[in-house]
Amino acid sequence: MKHLITTLLTLIVIISCSKKEPNNFKTIDYSLYFGEKKAGYLTSSQLTDGSYQFIFEYTDRGRGPYLEETILLDENGFPRSIQILGHNYLKDTVSEVFSSNGKVAKWQSRSENENKEIDQPAYYVGVNSTFGNTELLIRNMLNNSKKTIDLYPSGKVTISDIEKITINDTLNLQLIEVTGFSFSPYYLWFDTDNRLFAAPSSWLSMIRNGYESLSPQLYNLQTKKEKEYYLKTAQENTQTPNGRVAITHTNIFDSNTGEIIKDQHIIFNGNKIEQILDGSQELPEVSQIIEGANHTLMPGLFDMHTHLDRSEGILNLAAGVTSVRDLANSFELPEVKNDFNQNTVLGPRILIMSGFIDQAGPYAGPSGKIVSSLEEGLEAIDYYKENNYHQIKLYSSIDPTWVKPLADRAHELGLRVSGHIPAYMHAEQAVLDGYNEIQHINMIALNFMPDTIDTRTPLRFSMIGELAHTIDTEGEEFQSFISLLKTKNIVVDPTVGIFERMLTSKVGEPNPQFVEILDRLPIQIRRGFYSGGLPIPEEKELQYKQSYDKLLEMIKALYDGGVTIVPGTDAMSGFALHKELENYVRAGIPESEVLKMATIRSAEVTGYGDQLGSIEEGKLADLILVEGNPLENISDIRRVVLTIKDGKIYNPEKMYKSIGVKHFN
Repeated sequence: MKHLITTLLTLIVIISCSKKEPNNFKTIDYSLYFGEKKAGYLTSSQLTDGSYQFIFEYTDRGRGPYLEETILLDENGFPRSIQILGHNYLKDTVSEVFSSNGKVAKWQSRSENENKEIDQPAYYVGVNSTFGNTELLIRNMLNNSKKTIDLYPSGKVTISDIEKITINDTLNLQLIEVTGFSFSPYYLWFDTDNRLFAAPSSWLSMIRNGYESLSPQLYNLQTKKEKEYYLKTAQENTQTPNGRVAITHTNIFDSNTGEIIKDQHIIFNGNKIEQILDGSQELPEVSQIIEGANHTLMPGLFDMHTHLDRSEGILNLAAGVTSVRDLANSFELPEVKNDFNQNTVLGPRILIMSGFIDQAGPYAGPSGKIVSSLEEGLEAIDYYKENNYHQIKLYSSIDPTWVKPLADRAHELGLRVSGHIPAYMHAEQAVLDGYNEIQHINMIALNFMPDTIDTRTPLRFSMIGELAHTIDTEGEEFQSFISLLKTKNIVVDPTVGIFERMLTSKVGEPNPQFVEILDRLPIQIRRGFYSGGLPIPEEKELQYKQSYDKLLEMIKALYDGGVTIVPGTDAMSGFALHKELENYVRAGIPESEVLKMATIRSAEVTGYGDQLGSIEEGKLADLILVEGNPLENISDIRRVVLTIKDGKIYNPEKMYKSIGVKHFN
């Protein structure tokens, strides 16, 4: 849900509405929350000229948007003019306008400048918009018998279901299911006057002031509704074989050796790989044959840095990602893991659940246990152990003096320790104090910058652009640090793809992390990937790009030094992992080694090397069939034609189609 909310808030939320109703559209104030922590607000009102104004702001670890949006509607409730001013999530300037004279619609933002002749009424979908726009759009659709409205520049949004629900016997609400915003349905709560009431989620939630205590109850009811959709999707997209299945005459990627073994038959039965035969050998009796000639059969891929919810399961499976590690989430994560395991929701195995801990303060993280003392931190570790979490993730606001006692407690309980390097601390000291892993390549780079940088804030990104290009990866200081990581068996998941967007892209240019697949995405989602990265001074654009290249150089240096690297994304599921692997090859790491990282190495780091990560008799049947040979062209990893997880068979083309994404074919 978090990525869907982000898309709606910072990328695509709709602008529209019902007829002017100056006497009925009363001012309403809303609060936004990360968990129980208030993070921002929305004010929804109507001005004396009949236009609607929405002021929207929230803060997330020093980031977050501030938007003032004004919408004037025509007599039929369609936008006549829209103006959005402020800044986006990364604090870059927002200036967006739309106008319609009934014959031509025009819109302009920092990423778009387009117009379209009007042949029938449609709504403009803002690149930067607020929940208020969504409210107006839905009010319009509620007055529309078809419950569907076309969008600019194309596409449509539909109210697919309305469920009337009474809360506590007194409050009558409508749970409205909307499709067309993103990959899965989106849910909003309205009152009986067709005014927005709440938008609860596992990430950023919003609810009308005075009703905050109802948010968990509304979210539970909403989740029940969502699960009905996901169950139906899972049933439509899952094939459970009845007996042995043979994948014939395929080329196997041996993740132990990094080599291709040509012309093999693989037989799996239930959820286990039963036999591996030479292609000249006779097949045993099977119930199904899958032709694998001219394809590469690989172990299912691992994404070692996710923050998953149910909506992202299909994107993973369709991309060949069958196992993940979750590195911070809501306390609903064990339930999501169970849904994926039972296949009531399509999704990968969540092998590792990480318990998130940060220190209370203005830059505290958005989820997990936010603690005010070392004692509370120790209690949080006990909680995570008791609730079957596997590791602890410490975050940027943690007092550096707490790291060692927290790590000691975690290790006593058999939990690994990883995370961001706390502010005013260097990675070297965090490793000496007990870290087993470091997340994000920028945390490595910051080790060679002053420890006075307040890395709780977005400085942990901008200072990379300013200074990373000066790091000497061949120098004694860097090489000594690599030796420390190697000696301590420290694991690094670089998530380098997210920094490519931040450090190298400008507003109006396609996000380089996803440029290869943008034409496959629904247009309303695609538009958001032109919003740019960090606000970079023009005279420093080359410098920031050089700093990104230095991050790649650092990854290669870590690899050359024998440090264990595992690929993670912290970005859009599935597609981001493909790009991460391509980036490692771009850094100079051989394709075979990169594919080992995404399979057997990750399986070993998660503790599942004896069950997953390689194609061997007796291991679990988590497999992907790829058109082409990723050992010769790493980008062939994008060409997944079949995914098998736990012995169940999934068709990526069919799964993509169910969420409006085009297959690579």
